[in-house]
Amino acid sequence: MMDTNFARAIINKLGGTGTPPEFGIETFTIGLERYLVVVEEEYLKGILKYNLSSFKIITGNYGGGKTHFLYTVRNLAFKHNFVVAYVSLNPTECPFDKLELVYKQIAINLTPPVSEEELMKSALGGEKGIDSLLHRWHASCKAKVDQVNSMHEYLKTIKGTESTSFLNAVKGAFTSIIAQDDEGFDSIVQWLKGEETGRDVRARYRISERIDKATAFRMIRSLAQWIHMIGYSGLILLFDEAERGMSISSSRDKRRALDNLRQIIDECGNSRLPGVMFFYALPDENLLLEGSGGVYEALKQRLRSAFSEINPVGVKINLEELGIEPAQFLQALGLKLANLFETAYGFEFNRNVLEKTINNLSDLALSAFAYDVSYRRLFVIGAIEAFHRIRTNPNKAIERKDAEAILKVTTQRVSEESKAKVEKEEF
Repeated sequence: MMDTNFARAIINKLGGTGTPPEFGIETFTIGLERYLVVVEEEYLKGILKYNLSSFKIITGNYGGGKTHFLYTVRNLAFKHNFVVAYVSLNPTECPFDKLELVYKQIAINLTPPVSEEELMKSALGGEKGIDSLLHRWHASCKAKVDQVNSMHEYLKTIKGTESTSFLNAVKGAFTSIIAQDDEGFDSIVQWLKGEETGRDVRARYRISERIDKATAFRMIRSLAQWIHMIGYSGLILLFDEAERGMSISSSRDKRRALDNLRQIIDECGNSRLPGVMFFYALPDENLLLEGSGGVYEALKQRLRSAFSEINPVGVKINLEELGIEPAQFLQALGLKLANLFETAYGFEFNRNVLEKTINNLSDLALSAFAYDVSYRRLFVIGAIEAFHRIRTNPNKAIERKDAEAILKVTTQRVSEESKAKVEKEEF
C-alpha cells in the first residue's frame, strides 16, 4: 500500500503543473507498454549487456508525456543495474551545442540504481552525482575487501578509459576516500564535475586535460567506460528539451548542436560506449531538422526510421502514437489518478460520480486549445481540481458546464506559462 504522504506529493505536483514528479511514475502510467517492453527486452536485457550502445529520439507535443516516458525508462534501467543521468536541456545552463556543459550536468545528475524510497529522497535533495557514485564504489569494494592494501591492489586493475586524466581523477578520488582525505576528494570531484580546478590539484593527481568543448565527448565516453568497469551494466542518458522550444538559439549554435547529435548517433554501436543508451526528447522533430545543408541531411537519414515492436532498431519513438484512442487513454488515466487521490486523502469516490466527471473532462480536454500544449496535460491538471471539488461534495459529479469552466481556467494558465517561456527564450 502506498504511503499517504507519498501519494499526496504526487497529486500536488500533478495538480500544480501537470508535469510528473521524479517518483511514483508507474502509478499513473498509461499506454507506454508497447515501447517500454521493447526497450527492456531488446536493449536493457539485450544488446547493452553485450557492450553495444544505442540512440533513440522521443517526440510528442509539449505536455504530451516525454518527461514521463524518460522517467519510466530510468526506473526500468535501475532494475537492470544501470546508472542513469536525467539532464534537462535549456538555453542558459545546458544547451546541446556546448557538450562541456552537457557533461557537467551528466556528472551532477548521475544516479545509481536505487529503490523508490531512495529516489524520492534524491528528488528532495538527497545524494546523487559523481561524488555519490564514487562513495558507493568505495563502499562496495570495502564490503568485499576490508584491507587498505587490497583496496589499492584492486585499484590497479581499473584501467582502459579513453582519457588518462579522467582515469587518474577517479582513482585519485577513490584513494582520497581510503585516506579519509575529504579536502582532496572535494578538490578532485570539482574537476570531475567540469568545474575550474587549480593547477596544483591537477598536478597532484596527474590530470593533464581540461573538460572543455574539445574534450567533452571524450570525457562522456570515459565516464561510460569507467561506470562499466566498476560493475554496472552501463549508462543511460536521458536528454530532455524540457522547454517548448529548443535549448539552442542561433543558427550557428544549432548547427553545432546538430553536429554533436550526429556524432553521438554515429558513435553508438562501437566499443567506446559500452552499455550506453541515449534518449533525446523534444516537442517537435522539425525543430531539429528544418534547414538545408549537409548536417541536416545527415541527421534526417539517421532519424527517419520509426521505433516499434516490429522495428526495434528504429530511432523515433512518437508518443502521439500509443495504439490507444485519446478518449480511452484519458479515461484510463483518470481512473489511475483517482486511485492515487483516494490514497492521498483517505477518500473513496462514488463510482458513478467519478465516471461521469472523467467522461466530461476527457471530452472537453480533447477539444481544448492551449498554445500547442497537449490535451493530456490539460486533463491532468483539470482532473485534480475536479477531484478536490468532489471531495467537498462527494455525491455531486462535475457537470459539463463546470468541467468546461475548470478547463478554461487551466487552458488560460498553461497557455500563458507556455507563451512566457517562449518569449523568454526568444528575447
